[in-house]
Amino acid sequence: MRIINNKTCRMCDGTDFSVVVDLGHHPLVNSLVNIADLGKKDPVFPLVVKRCTKCKLIQLTDIIDAEEIYKNVDYLYFASDMPGLDNYFGIYADEIKNRFLQKDDLVVEIGSNDGILLNYLKDDFRVLGVDPATNVVLRSLKRGIPTVPLFFTENLAKKIGKEWGTAKVIIGNNCIAHLNDLRDLMRGVKLLLSPDGIFVIECNYWGAMVKNTNYSLIYHDHYSYFSVKVWQQFLEEYGMRVFDTVVTPAQGGSLRMFICNDQRTKTSRLMVLEEEEQDTRLNTKDTCLQYKENVFSVANKLRTILEGLKKHGKTIAGYGAAAKGFTILKCSNIGSEIIDYFVDDSPAKQGWYTPVDHIPIISREQAEKRLTDYFIILAPNYADLIMEKELEYRKRGGKFVLPIGDIEIF
Repeated sequence: MRIINNKTCRMCDGTDFSVVVDLGHHPLVNSLVNIADLGKKDPVFPLVVKRCTKCKLIQLTDIIDAEEIYKNVDYLYFASDMPGLDNYFGIYADEIKNRFLQKDDLVVEIGSNDGILLNYLKDDFRVLGVDPATNVVLRSLKRGIPTVPLFFTENLAKKIGKEWGTAKVIIGNNCIAHLNDLRDLMRGVKLLLSPDGIFVIECNYWGAMVKNTNYSLIYHDHYSYFSVKVWQQFLEEYGMRVFDTVVTPAQGGSLRMFICNDQRTKTSRLMVLEEEEQDTRLNTKDTCLQYKENVFSVANKLRTILEGLKKHGKTIAGYGAAAKGFTILKCSNIGSEIIDYFVDDSPAKQGWYTPVDHIPIISREQAEKRLTDYFIILAPNYADLIMEKELEYRKRGGKFVLPIGDIEIF
């Protein structure tokens, strides 16, 4: 695995960083292990979150080359396999359609995955996906969505513009945090976007991470953790501006920003969020110090609770072999001595094993034959859906551990 050691901030070129939180050494969360490779030692890498003292961007500076994560292995995250996401992106697509698009306009999505969003737009508009994970792109192509199996760059934007023309809307959902060269991204967007076009980003929101002590989003795939303020500063360089924002429920609180080239009026919900960031001192060093303290407090508490259950003879399994769940367990030093197996509804993950601890991932039907006393929900953003689905299990005495915030047991 190639490690890139950034000496400068990816937004402002600042060279001075302070450590926010050092989570130790972790495996790549999506590097699930095939049964044939269980005898091999899985690599682990440092996971250290830092803050640029110049522009205040929260980020990883020592990163795994994205080529290693997305191009050289099978990327096992398929958006359409995730519960509730189809409806989520359906509503999202309707907003974009109703606010910004006219028939036959071009929509380009960066990090389009298996085409879950573009599928809602392809009948009325020209659509093009861009995603480097070739196995995921094959699913998108199967749905009739033209998709380029490459990273989005300024050079690719030139080629798309030459063949397709300018885009009325460019979208980047939960992929901007995966990019190391944000300047190249913005040069490409600026080039491809029509003068009256809209760039829509949905990404990790540092504000929600702080508010909810959410550290599950910290893993090697995510290079940056954003606030509105850092984006506003960064966009000035490109003559662009944020005119609207909303914090969505995705990933425990994601930031969706609407960005333009022109002088659109700021929305009231953007102004409310700007004020909230200022009032809570979101981008300050003090907030980072408090976040670190809260993260280790929650992680230690989770370990204590699960150890107590095991001492009383209870069995525990993981529900959802999600990337964010692996961060939660690793931070609490929880492995195969506590977790018997993982359940996951995605067929792409079933039959694999978790990195390092080599805990098996099975289907819910298989788990029925060896049900545990407790499931720890390792895809916390789907907790409500999971507990609703598992009503019968709960009636039979089964319990769930929600490992975030105050750590609740249902």
